[in-house]
Amino acid sequence: MVKLSIAIVGAGVAGLAAASCLADAGHRVVVFERFEQAKPVGAGLLLQPTGLAVLDRLGLREDAVTLGSRIERLYGRCGPTGPLIFDRRYDELIPGLHGVGIHRASLFHLLMMAAETRGIALEQAADITGIESIENRPVLEDSAGRRHGPFDLVVDAGGARSSLRERLGAPQRRPYRHGAVWGVAGDSGFGRDALQQRYRTARFMIGVLPVGHLPHDPTPLNAFFWSMPVEDLDRWSETDLAAWRAEVAAIWPETAALTRQFTRHEQLTVARYAQLTVAAPIRGRLVMIGDAWHQTSPQLGQGANMALLDAVALADALSLHHDIDAALPAFLAQRRGHIRFYQMASTVLTQFFQSHSRLTGPVRNLAFGPMGRLPWLRSEMVKTLAGLKTGPFSWSRPEDLAGRATAGRFPIAVNRQEA
Repeated sequence: MVKLSIAIVGAGVAGLAAASCLADAGHRVVVFERFEQAKPVGAGLLLQPTGLAVLDRLGLREDAVTLGSRIERLYGRCGPTGPLIFDRRYDELIPGLHGVGIHRASLFHLLMMAAETRGIALEQAADITGIESIENRPVLEDSAGRRHGPFDLVVDAGGARSSLRERLGAPQRRPYRHGAVWGVAGDSGFGRDALQQRYRTARFMIGVLPVGHLPHDPTPLNAFFWSMPVEDLDRWSETDLAAWRAEVAAIWPETAALTRQFTRHEQLTVARYAQLTVAAPIRGRLVMIGDAWHQTSPQLGQGANMALLDAVALADALSLHHDIDAALPAFLAQRRGHIRFYQMASTVLTQFFQSHSRLTGPVRNLAFGPMGRLPWLRSEMVKTLAGLKTGPFSWSRPEDLAGRATAGRFPIAVNRQEA
């Protein structure tokens, strides 16, 4: 196998996972991070079976389960006593299937430790702003004017606001009209095995996700989010927190003990979302992965899992196709269908949960519960929530989507109509 010199821009989930996957494949890797100290951004996330399968390949799955909370079920209803919208268990599809709620700091800790164990170089305070090619080998330039390289390949894992992607004239992000505020608080009696949500019309959504505990603190934690229109987010710092807590409790009384822990606006982080897909994420010897390549609504909770899948698929493509010019299109072909499906599904579902429309909420309340009682649709819903769909009529098991390095083949999606 040809050993490549690979630069990764960004030390987030995509970048750190790609670094370890590529190092395991025998490549020389260096990660560039624009901050003086690499750190996680965000509160909690749900590792789907797909993301857990990637962590399994990296030897991190057991640690993620230990630090996180095993999620067996996803449950949502309208208000405190309104219609049941969904109630799905992962193991309805495959026995033993589950997710893991985890604090972003815990996942970052695991991925950073994995990179350090592999001896991967990390260049911090290196804000990469430009790229040029010298004899078909890319050279990077940072904001301080320093040059790095040349490399055989550059991986842009710079996230939603990748400066490198913007410099290359990528399409503009299309903001969603809804965002959220996120926070983490100590457990206040919620079940530790379920992601729960409550809705009021389609304008407001509340979620509570158990996220285990931090690496050096055994206190059990919950991630809390409150979704609202962007125009309300713009005025969040002026919100009367006591009145806001009462509003949340009117929709979901059990959250009162949790929201009492938020006494300052700064304890809740404002998040805005956008849709973006770079149609051509390969530019010579540059390839984009994760949010630098594709972004969508967080409605299905797939963002970090998609980034992990990108990382392992890129490493597998380079192992199967020793020529970079053949490997990169193979990587793109492998990931494109899965990404397209989840961007489409997230966009459609968002209208029923985060929308200004007066019609989508009532339609959701009338239709989603009965639809979930139909066996085929119920199965398709679980596949979608678990991140296993590769197209409207196809799906793959988590281990297949995450690749089978020991099998010596590049994974492909298969058509399966039933579990």
